[in-house]
Amino acid sequence: MIDRRHGFFIRDKETMSKEKRETYQMERLSEILPHGYFHSKAIRSGFEKAGLKPEEIKDLKDLEKLPITKKADLVNAQKESLPFGGFEVISGAGVRRIYVSPGPVYEPGEWDYEDMRWAQALYSCGIRGGDIVLNTFNYHLTPLALMLDESLRMLKATVVPVGPGNISMQINLMRQLRATAYVGTPSFLMAVIEAAEGMHLDLKKDLHLKATFVGAEMFPESLRQKLESKLDLLVRQGYGTVDVGCLGYECPEKKGMHIPEDVIVEIVDTETGRQIEVGATGEIVATNFSKVFPMLRFATGDLSYLIEAPCPCGRTSMRLGKIMGRTDQITKVWGIFIHPWQVDEIMSKFPAIANYQVVVTRKDYRDEMAIYIELKEEVADKTGLKRQMEKEIQETLKVTSGVIFTVRGGIPDRAKKIDDRRIWE
Repeated sequence: MIDRRHGFFIRDKETMSKEKRETYQMERLSEILPHGYFHSKAIRSGFEKAGLKPEEIKDLKDLEKLPITKKADLVNAQKESLPFGGFEVISGAGVRRIYVSPGPVYEPGEWDYEDMRWAQALYSCGIRGGDIVLNTFNYHLTPLALMLDESLRMLKATVVPVGPGNISMQINLMRQLRATAYVGTPSFLMAVIEAAEGMHLDLKKDLHLKATFVGAEMFPESLRQKLESKLDLLVRQGYGTVDVGCLGYECPEKKGMHIPEDVIVEIVDTETGRQIEVGATGEIVATNFSKVFPMLRFATGDLSYLIEAPCPCGRTSMRLGKIMGRTDQITKVWGIFIHPWQVDEIMSKFPAIANYQVVVTRKDYRDEMAIYIELKEEVADKTGLKRQMEKEIQETLKVTSGVIFTVRGGIPDRAKKIDDRRIWE
């Protein structure tokens, strides 16, 4: 019988003392800072603006002296210097893949993927060597599915690279291949389960799932409880971004998300960028140790807090509490970030539009997005305009959205461009 609740993927790292962990991270930081400084134009510029040299960062607290990098900084830098905006530290010959995330933001993928943080997360949720894993994250352009694919290889698990969509096919694959693990968003797993129930399948007998790893969406406890009761297994989540990788993962104890050793996570004041005390809510800022695309103090835009109390699982790292929300109007729909300026660019292509508002809601654990439009004046072919806009939204944002025309003045003055009306427990 496979023990899916206990054990460590990298015991020595995951059980380090606080002092040893800080020493280890400082050693890695002392390697990446000069590497970035000498090979990345953008990183060197950040040091120069702060009036610093790499050797002046003597401990983890000193990271506060460096500027924070926001997603918009990547977008703007890449507009001036394609493809990577000067953040990369290797030549094009050393890049295996080029990923594209909404923005667009281009990201280089290293030739040999050696980052073990997602592998730690997958192991902690119960996936083991020999498992047959349905990876339902999107393999198209964005890096997460491929990162997890490589990480599952590290665990010696077999991957079915199915991606999202075609729920009937997903169910058939689960049954015919006797898949023992699922990797994907929680809402898509719920959709698969509901479809299987609609086919009158016995979820516990006809499906063979033993472990599930979910991410890229908010994960309310009510949805977790519903999934776990239907499947009779643990459902655990991981947290990260495509820019900095895995930043946290749950263990079977479900007492927060363990921060991997090979990344530095700060919780900072959203106004000053200064680190705040353990337990206080602030923005998650991360520094990774990538030798290809290092991110120093990258602002995720997500709000959370740190948990210092020991975890019964035996891992000794600090943990992230639940994600409390966003620092701005940027929101995530179906696992994809939607920025106000992206919608502005789409709307600018349609001269008939006077005003707009994006409204995000949630029904039966599924995200729904609609864009309310005020027109400058009536147009002859509203149906055609609606169809054109919905196509442009899908192609640009990679999210399906309805377009709803409203009367002039139907959108309140000073209304948020993106109004996220979802309610989380």
